[in-house]
Amino acid sequence: MTAPEGTEFSRPITPESLGEKGKVLSIEANADERSRLARRLGLDGLEALSAEIRLSPRRGGRMVRLEGTFKALVRQICVVTLEPVEDHIEGSIERIYDTTFEGLENEDEIIDMDGDEPPDPLIGGKIDAGEAVAEQLALEINPFPRKKGTTFAGYSAGPTRDKDGGGVSGDETGKTAAPSASPFVGLKKLTNKLKKTKAE
Repeated sequence: MTAPEGTEFSRPITPESLGEKGKVLSIEANADERSRLARRLGLDGLEALSAEIRLSPRRGGRMVRLEGTFKALVRQICVVTLEPVEDHIEGSIERIYDTTFEGLENEDEIIDMDGDEPPDPLIGGKIDAGEAVAEQLALEINPFPRKKGTTFAGYSAGPTRDKDGGGVSGDETGKTAAPSASPFVGLKKLTNKLKKTKAE
């Protein structure tokens, strides 16, 4: 994957610097990098991000395997209460880079030597370990964060079921019961309540 221009958490490594035995890296994002990366990932905040990475040459140096683990502390907004919620994320990462290809427009030209996914090309002749971690973090982030113990109960927009679960409940005329309020109604009430509290 091509790194975006102005990568927020960049740790570039040249394949030539790895030698025959490879290299182990301990990388950590500083405050400015975390702030910019949080904006890119749509987070309310990124309190910590670090990784332990190993880069190993394969196939005579043509291929390079990047593998390791990372840890992050992210802050998001609860989709129910709109309150900040923190989440500790721990994940693993593994990628293959082909040092003979760099920035190809046609990814079909990249030959998959290991039989899994096509290897990544180098960017500017380098492997960006920081960007690889940032992209993997993006995949691990919860798209619907919720505060612990919070449920969607009371926010259902669908019709209710009878106590036996055999159908939609209704009155004696056979009409179905009115659906519960939309979740957006609940959010609007919460927003108005927060505004009122600030005004006081």
